[in-house]
Amino acid sequence: MKQLSFTDREAKEILEKGSLLALPTETVYGLAVRADDPLAYERLVKVKNRRPDKPIAVMCSKNFDLEKYFLIDEGTKSVIDTLLPGPLTILVKARENAPYQMHLGTFVAGIRIPKKQELLDFLDTLPFLIQVTSANLSGSPALTSQEEVYNTFDSMKEVEGIVSGTCESKIPTTVVSLLHGKVEIIRQGQITKEEIEAVYHRR
Repeated sequence: MKQLSFTDREAKEILEKGSLLALPTETVYGLAVRADDPLAYERLVKVKNRRPDKPIAVMCSKNFDLEKYFLIDEGTKSVIDTLLPGPLTILVKARENAPYQMHLGTFVAGIRIPKKQELLDFLDTLPFLIQVTSANLSGSPALTSQEEVYNTFDSMKEVEGIVSGTCESKIPTTVVSLLHGKVEIIRQGQITKEEIEAVYHRR
């Protein structure tokens, strides 16, 4: 496993060819693959020993055109514009053209725009969305250091690189459903339902 930085061209190349890249988010280390490659998704599921029917959110920069793959209503757009980047994952309806692995047949997908600036800058260089799940074996605690991730995944050839960095917060993102015109908390994190509702229902 090669040790890289976000500015290394090879970090982008690993994702481009459908391999796995370990990278730090503001909460935990994640394992990332490009979100439009079904074989990359299969590699990610295999490496984590994860159920293949358990959805994985997509991650992107603020500049990605989300309406290419997702139905974004006015309330959702307001949440994105106001609260993202930030510790929030939003569940929205996927369009018919969205790659299957983004929604696994449910046509519901999670979207995450992280607040970590160097990660955002890296995402801005990618012409595709990525899917990122915590860098741990399924059922094991999340990993928050480069050393922990290296020791866990170095023997797995599918994980070709690890980006050096730190994770600042141990608090997971809030996960919220914005389906059916209402705000429903799936997992409570730093951002509260009241904060989201105040933005979502603002017209």
